[in-house]
Amino acid sequence: MAMPLNDLSDLDGITLNDLLSPEGFTFEIGDEYIQKEEEDNCLYNSNVFLSNDEIVDMLNIDNFENEETNDYESAITNVIGISFAKLKSKMTPITEDGKIMKLIKRKGVGATVSYNSQVTIKYISYFEYSDEPFDSTFAQGKPKTLRLDHGYLIPGLELAITTMEKHEISIFIIHPDLAYGQLGCPPRILPNTEVMFIVHLVDFLNIGSADTYINLNVDEKKLLPNIINCVNDLLNSAKYHFNKMAYKTSIRQYEKAIRLLENAELKDDNEEKEVKMILSRAYNNLAICFNKIDMPRRACMACTKVPTPTVKTHFNHGKALIKIGEYTRGLKELEFAYKMEPKDKNIYRELCLANEKCNQYYQIEKQLWSNCLNIVGKEKCEVEFQKAAHEMCKVFTEDNYLSSQPFPEGLTKEEENCIREQAAAFGLNVVDEIKYNKKILYLTKKRY
Repeated sequence: MAMPLNDLSDLDGITLNDLLSPEGFTFEIGDEYIQKEEEDNCLYNSNVFLSNDEIVDMLNIDNFENEETNDYESAITNVIGISFAKLKSKMTPITEDGKIMKLIKRKGVGATVSYNSQVTIKYISYFEYSDEPFDSTFAQGKPKTLRLDHGYLIPGLELAITTMEKHEISIFIIHPDLAYGQLGCPPRILPNTEVMFIVHLVDFLNIGSADTYINLNVDEKKLLPNIINCVNDLLNSAKYHFNKMAYKTSIRQYEKAIRLLENAELKDDNEEKEVKMILSRAYNNLAICFNKIDMPRRACMACTKVPTPTVKTHFNHGKALIKIGEYTRGLKELEFAYKMEPKDKNIYRELCLANEKCNQYYQIEKQLWSNCLNIVGKEKCEVEFQKAAHEMCKVFTEDNYLSSQPFPEGLTKEEENCIREQAAAFGLNVVDEIKYNKKILYLTKKRY
């Protein structure tokens, strides 16, 4: 099938299954794409081969621990230039017809990968007797994360990965029927060619339950037994992304799980108790994520929605309140958490920090009040108030912990304007909120 390249935008994407179909694909490339390729010449080029020394160097800089690097280096050096027949004599077939052979170089841990998992892998691939790889994630500078059963990998490699455990490193030899077929992909991959992959399974996540949930009808989607597997997968996904410090992605997963639970139709008290327990966990972790990305107001909202508050709830709520200048409430929450867990060093440290921020603010507030414009010696006091306002804005700007800070209450319009001028000089924002039935002005930073 011939297809001009500028028609590709009409497609949802092309997978290996498309490219290896019996009909095949032919692309006609216009001049505009030649120019685009020249503009992108600094990007990864799949036609550039890396030497084995370069591959090993990349292994050493790609966050591998020493043991892992040694395992991978050993796997590479032991198979370079060796005949596949000789290598197969040490391998085990993972299919009845022997079209995929496997040799474990380092055993993994836990369960094996399911067919519909999201996997993160590093790999190097060779032809027989070749001393240079024809493909490698190390040439791209990072592991590859993808969904199995979506046609992103050759069929044999997908089947191979489903035999692996987390952290496992294995060597696979794959028959052309499960690789690039009888035609291959000339000139790079010759017809009817066996290929070898050295694969490290970094991590995997089973998200098949989420897909199953999508196929249910509207009424079935409201039943807790149908929801719970999907929710657990979303929570596991959120935890996975949190550990990778992808906090915004983690937040999206927690929020999806929360929406599913809050829309569930519960049939008895046991289901209600189960939902409250999971929602408490989800909202608590959501608050942690919001605090991580410096969104304390959102963290406060998450904490207030926790059905059954725990020490974690009070701790994260107090931390978020201090960040937005709600010192009295923040200290109260942290003190409550400390009473619940008096031996927790993290709570104690946060409580000490909160007291320090609180005392610092009250000292600035006291300095401002001592120089208010309505006392004797107006001109002198104007200068002193301006100095105090300047110091208030300076301290707030340099404090990376705080996101917002309230103006002292009871200021005149003239005094408020003086602080606004100093805030503008430091690149700060001034916002107002109606809280406790009165308007409160806040200093905030540009990123907030």
